[in-house]
Amino acid sequence: GVEFFGGTVDAKYISVLFCGDDGIDTDLGYQGRMQFAFVMLAESSNHGAEMDGPNDASTQSIPSRSFPRLYNALFVSDIENDPAAPSSDDQTAAVMRLREGTGGEFGNIVFINVADNGIFQDDCGQENRVATATPPTTGSPDYLWISPNTLYTGDDSFVNVFEESATCSDAYPTNYGEGAADNSFLIQMPLQTDENVPFFDPRPVPGGLAFSNVDDVPATFFTDVNFRGAFGDDLWLAGWSWLAENGRIPESLPMDTSASGTLAEDTTWSGTVLL
Repeated sequence: GVEFFGGTVDAKYISVLFCGDDGIDTDLGYQGRMQFAFVMLAESSNHGAEMDGPNDASTQSIPSRSFPRLYNALFVSDIENDPAAPSSDDQTAAVMRLREGTGGEFGNIVFINVADNGIFQDDCGQENRVATATPPTTGSPDYLWISPNTLYTGDDSFVNVFEESATCSDAYPTNYGEGAADNSFLIQMPLQTDENVPFFDPRPVPGGLAFSNVDDVPATFFTDVNFRGAFGDDLWLAGWSWLAENGRIPESLPMDTSASGTLAEDTTWSGTVLL
């Protein structure tokens, strides 16, 4: 995966596929910004993201607290995900793992195919855990804000947000965020994912769920968007990624309508239509 251990590096357009350990890993006081991240897990992959604070509990406060700011990410799990990475120090089944007193901001995030936990957090420190509609305007890096517009799909028994440690406040209930019935708000996404997945399109269906309840992004560095997740109309993976080179995703063509399934009657579309 991609690791940010300390520092303030900013990054856009991150793609991580089928890694054994963590797709995006932050630790040791990292306080950078990220936007447009796509992480796809395999059945045995560990976490799509693991966000840690300082390892020493005595330093879990300003100014050393990790404070990643992540907006517009799509985390694709395998519906039967069962972490088994020998390189990991934590086999807890969760698409995102928060621990060791990390702070941060997480907006316009989408999790699909969640098998157990969308977000799992324990080992909290002194951070202020916030569940307001927008992030605080002061107090960084000593707060953790997860947007209530975070979008999930998954197995019938999955938990959106789960908190284990008694040191964690009750800011986020187990049903926190917005649940969707299935992945139909994205054009074409499989339930099981690995390097053999034949073809998919992670862009949102025009006018669909991903274009509602969009979080405002901070004023600097971040690009204004009208969608949740990593993609709008632009499939920025096209033309340069392993997925594009191996024919697993389509070209990034503009579209007005997407359609799939069986046509039982005469149908007329206008504009650019993706079939």
